[in-house]
Amino acid sequence: MKSRSLLIKAMVLGALLVFLFSNTGVVASQKKRAITATGEGIILNYSEEIYWSEEQFNQEYEKYSENKEKYLENFIESFSDMCLEPGLTATDWRVSLESRYSLKTKKTTHLTLVQCIIDGAASGTAESPYFRTEWLLMPILPRGIDLYNFKYLTDKTLVYEDTVNRTPIKITFKFSKPISHCHYHIWYK
Repeated sequence: MKSRSLLIKAMVLGALLVFLFSNTGVVASQKKRAITATGEGIILNYSEEIYWSEEQFNQEYEKYSENKEKYLENFIESFSDMCLEPGLTATDWRVSLESRYSLKTKKTTHLTLVQCIIDGAASGTAESPYFRTEWLLMPILPRGIDLYNFKYLTDKTLVYEDTVNRTPIKITFKFSKPISHCHYHIWYK
C-alpha cells in the first residue's frame, strides 16, 4: 500500500513538473530549488525558491501575468496533490516572480518564490512538538533518502544538498531550539 502511495505521489510530481514546464517541456531550464521549512510552535513556515533560466522565467512570468489567480490556484492544487496528505493544510499562500540583479557579481537571478504555512505537520504542544517530514521528502527525494542523509548545520538546523533529476536542490529545516530526529520526524531535544 505504501509503495502504491509513493507511485501516486511520483505521478503527481511528474504532473506538477509538466505544469511548470509546459511551454518548453524541458526540466533542465529549472536551474535549482531551495526549500526551507521553519518550525514555529506546531506549524511549519514553508518557503521554496525555484531558480530559472531567463527564457523559462520570462515564460513563467507571462503565464503569471495573464491570470495571477489562476496561476496561484494551479500551483496550490499541484502542491496539495503532491505533498499534502490527509490532516495537512497549507494556508496564507504567497507567490512572487523576481528578477534580482547583483552589483557584486553583475549577474541576474530569476526565481519564483512560493511561501505558505503548513498546519498539521506537527503533533504535541508548541513547547514540545513532533514534526513529520515524509509528506515533503518522499515525493521530492529519491527512494531511500531521508533525514539521516541531512547534515546538521547547527544543533537547530538540518540541511540536505544534492542533485535530483539533474537539478540542484537544497532542503533546510530550521527550528528555534536544538533538535533530534529519526528517518522522517524531528523533535526538540
